[in-house]
Amino acid sequence: MIGVFPILCCVLCVICLNSISQSEALPQNGKVAVSRVYNKLRQQRCGDLSSLIPAQRLRRRITGGRKSSLLSQPWMAFLYLPDDNEMCRCGGSLISERFVLTAAHCNRMCGRKDDLRVRLGEQDLNTELDCTTFDYKKVCAPPVEEFSIEEWIVHENFDRNSGWNDIALIRLNRRAVLKDHIRPICLPLTDDLLARTSVIGQSYWAVGWGTDKDEGLANSTMEVSINTEECLHGRDETFLCADGTYVDTCFGDSGGPLTWSVRYFSSVRVVLFGVVSVGSQECGEGRGSYYMNVPTFMPWILEKLSGYSDL
Repeated sequence: MIGVFPILCCVLCVICLNSISQSEALPQNGKVAVSRVYNKLRQQRCGDLSSLIPAQRLRRRITGGRKSSLLSQPWMAFLYLPDDNEMCRCGGSLISERFVLTAAHCNRMCGRKDDLRVRLGEQDLNTELDCTTFDYKKVCAPPVEEFSIEEWIVHENFDRNSGWNDIALIRLNRRAVLKDHIRPICLPLTDDLLARTSVIGQSYWAVGWGTDKDEGLANSTMEVSINTEECLHGRDETFLCADGTYVDTCFGDSGGPLTWSVRYFSSVRVVLFGVVSVGSQECGEGRGSYYMNVPTFMPWILEKLSGYSDL
């Protein structure tokens, strides 16, 4: 997954601990409904991994990426057309039993968006079951699960040409049953987490099924370490930016997550900080890559979720 999918000109080209009322993550209107959503998100089991396979030490790579280990990305969502999963594919992140967060342009890139499907619990697209060997035994994840899309909630100010506000929520047609290979990722709900992305040079893991270093679409989830840098070309704080040299996201990674393991309330969890958005067609050539800065969109996310009785 070296690169950030097609640039702007291309169709397919990413609250306070004690008192939620003090957090800038909460919009000023509809506080009761938003507080309900906040509490549900905080209380859900998020950002943790299965105990079937102990967590592996993450090693940073200078160039390219690496294949994700089994059960290490249980929040990954694969968006695709059943009869065309090459030209119409995106990533996403499960944030609750019913909602996936992705890029808004994933809603516009296919002519048959109503036929798009969401697959959860997937790692390798070429295998019916995802398996590995651990402690001399074969360990397999449960079968993947398929969902249709009940509703797209695209940011009202999304601009397809510039990539501004490139963020959207997907409401699945039914609740996802949480298992070892299907779990939601945590959202940045505390003040410390909301402020993390404001520090330039932070590291994040980008994950997706996008184009790899051999210029072919990846069959298995790949992950690369991304460091942010100052945004140029008029981009504001709603963007996270990287130079895209050697390590990059690419075509097919759209909508996928930027994550990092951090302290989340009383334990260490994996938190979603970015969404893969737009970049250069010359993936990995240092032409720049852009991600939506999730903390800056938390008021929008909470407000939209507050319109539903179930998450």
